[in-house]
Amino acid sequence: MTAPRHALAFVAFALAAGPALAQDYPALKPGLWQVATRISTQKAEEPPLQSTMCLDATTTREILQMGQGMMAGMCSRFEVKRSGNRWSSDAVCKLGDSTMTSRSTMTVTGDSAYRIEGSSTYAPPFMGMAAATTTVEAKHAGACKSGQKPGDITTASGHTFNIRSLGAPPKK
Repeated sequence: MTAPRHALAFVAFALAAGPALAQDYPALKPGLWQVATRISTQKAEEPPLQSTMCLDATTTREILQMGQGMMAGMCSRFEVKRSGNRWSSDAVCKLGDSTMTSRSTMTVTGDSAYRIEGSSTYAPPFMGMAAATTTVEAKHAGACKSGQKPGDITTASGHTFNIRSLGAPPKK
């Protein structure tokens, strides 16, 4: 899987979890996280997309703030409701010429696991998609690997990029 595709899966996490920051979102345990993502555009026999990410408190906060910023700039409606360890959100957002209507639920287990289930519809279809569902399951796996920096995401193919570089201007 390419870095941009994994980045989109990770941005799905940011979009789902970002607004929770303002609602006492629980801190995620620093270290290495294993993330399995299943997108409805995958074939049923394909395994979930596997990646790892190295997190610390600062990077987690930045990712959540990135999600909040994206929502503020794209969405005409965004509602989040919390019940215990579960956050449910409903959103209407503009993606290019398409309007995305989405609903997601994020369930957090302590500071060491979370699961996101989301569904979206697009009118008109976005990049050929009229609807999509995404499931993300993540769990803490221990310390980050030697040489990893907070924000590093490693794809199943072994490609590593840093999430902080996605919105950064090119270096001169």
